[in-house]
Amino acid sequence: MDHAIFEDLDVVIVSGGICGLATALALHREGMKSVVMERSEALRATGGGIAIQANGWRALDELGLGVASKLRLNAILLEKVRDIFLNGSKRLEELTSFSNIGEIRCVKRSDLIEAPAQDLPLGTIGFGCQILYVKLDTNSCFTILHLNNGNTIRAKVLIGCDGANSVVADFLELKPMKLHSSCVVRGFTYFPNGHGFAHELVRTRRDNTLFGMAPVKEKVKCV
Repeated sequence: MDHAIFEDLDVVIVSGGICGLATALALHREGMKSVVMERSEALRATGGGIAIQANGWRALDELGLGVASKLRLNAILLEKVRDIFLNGSKRLEELTSFSNIGEIRCVKRSDLIEAPAQDLPLGTIGFGCQILYVKLDTNSCFTILHLNNGNTIRAKVLIGCDGANSVVADFLELKPMKLHSSCVVRGFTYFPNGHGFAHELVRTRRDNTLFGMAPVKEKVKCV
């Protein structure tokens, strides 16, 4: 038996990740109120660093409210990429300038989460809101969201930003893409007195293994 609907909302965004928060901020900039439903009890960033290229920075600039400016303060401008290919005892090195590609910086995922969240109105993000499943209200064409706490919400507009294992994708009967199997480890190295590395992305390849590192700030390196 369905729970009684206790709240009607105009726009609901599923997941308080990078995509969900950026979407909420873009709507806020246009004067549209939304609610972000995040199943965790706090903001969380999966992974370490992420390289943002020119198109990404243009999108962040369009969000306005100084989001891109805040991120640039904590992300070094990368000038080139150094590719190192190892084959037995042989070593081949290629150097490519980013000058014709545009702005590229490595940003901590946690910074990319926190920057838009800080500019959202209080109460926009609802933590601990796990959506179990979504149904369609055939009388109004609104979507009905059933939460794990027994509450039910009716939304005029539902935006799914919940990635893999998405409840919104299940509702729309979209099949997830098959991903190639791989093992990825990311992290940061901190240098209290500065690292002195060049402002470049270094990628070392041997067979099917790739190791990369790039400076994020003068005291932080992403590997």
